[in-house]
Amino acid sequence: MMKIIDVHAHLGDDCVFDHHITEEDLLEGYRGTFVEGAIVQPSLPRFSLKANQEIHDRIARLCENKQMKFWGMASIYPHFTKEEYRQEAYRCIHELGFVALKLTPIGHAVDPESEDGMFVFSVAHELGVPVMVHTGTGLPFAQPVKVWKAARRYPDVKIVLAHSGMDWFTHQAILVAEQCPNVYLETTWTGIFQTKEVYQKIGPDRLMFATDHVNNVSVELEKYKQILKPEDMEQVMWKTAREVFAL
Repeated sequence: MMKIIDVHAHLGDDCVFDHHITEEDLLEGYRGTFVEGAIVQPSLPRFSLKANQEIHDRIARLCENKQMKFWGMASIYPHFTKEEYRQEAYRCIHELGFVALKLTPIGHAVDPESEDGMFVFSVAHELGVPVMVHTGTGLPFAQPVKVWKAARRYPDVKIVLAHSGMDWFTHQAILVAEQCPNVYLETTWTGIFQTKEVYQKIGPDRLMFATDHVNNVSVELEKYKQILKPEDMEQVMWKTAREVFAL
């Protein structure tokens, strides 16, 4: 039987994209699939520290459920004060048991190369956890090359490029990954031909399964079934995730 870990799932109400995903949506959506566990991050909440804390606490409660395995990923508004950001990041990792931080240039309105953007990677370095970065939609800040500076400054921080730049900037994502061995890719919302190129040039050890939305499980799985060699399936479906996020 195939085993899958979904490294990119969401929970909560999204004030930017107007999405609404509940605990029941996740549990029901994964039921009957090969997904045995998922890393859950907040949908984009209102830009207040209280709202960030509340959705992180909600994810922590989901992680305690007995039906399937979940891990948390903190998504904190990077324009909070540095002390506020650091305290919530430390709380999520040390107290709630989360496994990573998320930076969303389009939703957080932040340039990854800016002072506030780079601070996220600095805190991840302190905590010893990976950072997932949204890439693709949201120009100019969501281009994969925007992560180059952080990847070079913090070579010990594993950085996951969500969406691999999507179809428009896949070549940028590949270029950054080729130059920076601490950069990993997931290919949600990226077409099969671009995903195949990622696989061929970067290899299975730095590629991982993701959905971005629980309804996309079958679509993403079929994409990988068509392009992966059988001997690489386990690596992409769950082993890379286990290695990167220390699951």
